[in-house]
Amino acid sequence: MFFNFYSPTLSNSLQRLRNLLLGVSCTLLLIGCVGDKQSLIWDTFKVGIFGNDQLIDNAVLNPAYRYLRVDLNGRSALMVLGYESMKAGIVTQTWYSSNKELVQFENGRLFATGGLDLNWVDVALIDAPDIRSPELFPNASNGLYKPGRNPKFYFFRTRTVMPQYLANIHEAVVIQGLNEAPEDAPELLRDRVSRANLRWVQETVVLQPNNPSVHPLRAIYAYDTKTNAMVFGRQCLSQTSCLSWFAVPVSVTPSNNLQAGAVGKVDSVNVSTLGVPP
Repeated sequence: MFFNFYSPTLSNSLQRLRNLLLGVSCTLLLIGCVGDKQSLIWDTFKVGIFGNDQLIDNAVLNPAYRYLRVDLNGRSALMVLGYESMKAGIVTQTWYSSNKELVQFENGRLFATGGLDLNWVDVALIDAPDIRSPELFPNASNGLYKPGRNPKFYFFRTRTVMPQYLANIHEAVVIQGLNEAPEDAPELLRDRVSRANLRWVQETVVLQPNNPSVHPLRAIYAYDTKTNAMVFGRQCLSQTSCLSWFAVPVSVTPSNNLQAGAVGKVDSVNVSTLGVPP
């Protein structure tokens, strides 16, 4: 069985989820007490609570902070980077909202969530290639793709789903570089001319014979080859729930194929036009 409902690590998973949410609550309490200096960011937090796309798109962002637009099954929120750390080459980012929602990433992959109806905690990866690894695109040269499919690589992932108490889910995941944007990617990012510097990567859980507990959950990512920055990500948490995210304001290095006069149209993006699928 891939699900161990009575695993001794279940209490640890519960405690970790509580600690994540407690950290968010404490941070927000401090923000609410510092006065006018933080009024702008607090107003932005409230935008995330209400999930109004127009308010999020028109929010005046404080340049002192970094923001993330998150969409979950048609509901949107604007989150703020709480902290970022690097250890042994792994960059961990934790983003939060005033609605006690939290998302955490490690090197661009979803690593933990908190405050959602369904949350991933205790995620562990074994032999997972970096999303931006050149080995995923052996046919690429100087940003151009040569004919031929990219190779597939396999790694293993363990995770716990809360509050459903599904502990120690073990699954094999296949990762592959894509030569073009997938059909369910945001429409604006699928343009092959203006977005020639984007590379797309896909991950899919491998189904196991006679094991209905394992589902073909899928993730897609896009990163800028010029800056190596992650631009977009989407991870399905279950068969009916997918979480997507991208930094705002959206910034993608313009392709060399574009004329100089069109650069402004590429770099200045209204996030409402991204058309992120639910």
